[in-house]
Amino acid sequence: MYGGVAAPSSAFLPSVRGRSLPFGPDRGAIYKSELHSHASMVESQIRIVHISDTHITKFGMHIPEALDKCIYLINTLDPPPDIVVHSGDLTDNGILLDYEMAVEKIKEIRYEVLVAPGNHDERNYGDSLFREMVGNMDYVTSVGRTAFVILDSGIPDSDNGRLGRARQQRLRNAFENLPGKTFKVAVFHHHLIPIPYAGRERDILEDAGDVLKAILDLKVDLVLMGHRHVRHAVKVGETLLVNAGTVSSARTRGRLGNSFNIIDVTEDRQVTVSEMKIPSGELHILGTFRVGTQ
Repeated sequence: MYGGVAAPSSAFLPSVRGRSLPFGPDRGAIYKSELHSHASMVESQIRIVHISDTHITKFGMHIPEALDKCIYLINTLDPPPDIVVHSGDLTDNGILLDYEMAVEKIKEIRYEVLVAPGNHDERNYGDSLFREMVGNMDYVTSVGRTAFVILDSGIPDSDNGRLGRARQQRLRNAFENLPGKTFKVAVFHHHLIPIPYAGRERDILEDAGDVLKAILDLKVDLVLMGHRHVRHAVKVGETLLVNAGTVSSARTRGRLGNSFNIIDVTEDRQVTVSEMKIPSGELHILGTFRVGTQ
C-alpha cells in the first residue's frame, strides 16, 4: 500500500505501468508518503472527491482563492475521502511556471491525488512536463475493490481530444476479467456526451462514439470527466457518466460558479453524486444512481 492507495496491479494493465516518478510510485499519482490511509465510511465502499479544471497559473483567469478554499473544504471533509481524482486541466498553459505552482498546490491536499491530463496541460509541449513533474499520462491503480484506469484524452496543442484504438484497447485490457465485485472507474478529461449549459458543442472527444461503446460493453461503473466547466451526472446503460465543474477558473457558465464533486459508492453499487459549491461549501445532490443495472 502507498499512503492508502494500492500499487498498480499487473493483473489490471501491465502495459500502462511506467517508470518511477519524482512524486511517487509508477501509478502516476502525486504521492505523499507521510500520509496514512483513512478508513472508508462504514456504509460506503468508497468516497471519491472529483475535482477538475483548476487551470492553475499566475496569469489569465485563475482564481487562487477558489483553489485554496477547495483544498480547505477537501481537507476538512467528514467523512474524509478515500481518494481525490483530478480529471484534467491541472494547469492553464502547460508551461513550467504553471506546473511548478500546480504541483506545490496539489501537495497541500491531505489525501492521495490521481491526475489525468487535460488539453491545457498539453499546450506548449506541456505533456513532457506532466510526465516529469506529475506522473504517467496513462496508468492503472486500485483503492480496495475499486479499480481506476486513467487515460490521456488530449491531443497536444489542440482543444479536441481522442483516445484512439491503442488506449481503447488499454481500457479493455484493464477491465476485462476482473473479479465480479470490482467497481470499475475510468477517468479522462474530455466529455463523452454533450453537456447541458455548456453552449455550442465543440472541443470534442473525436472518437466519443467508439469510446462510449467500449465503456458500455465493458460495463464500466463510473466515468469521471471535466473539460466543459459544468457539473453533470447521467446514467447511460449500466454506466454513470459524471462531469465536474471548474474548481478555480473564472470561465464559469451563467451562475453555476466554481465547485467540485463528492461521490459516495455503497457496497450494493448505489452511487450518490453531490456538488460542493466554492466558496460556500454548500452541498447539492445531483442524483443517486444504481450502476450495473439498466
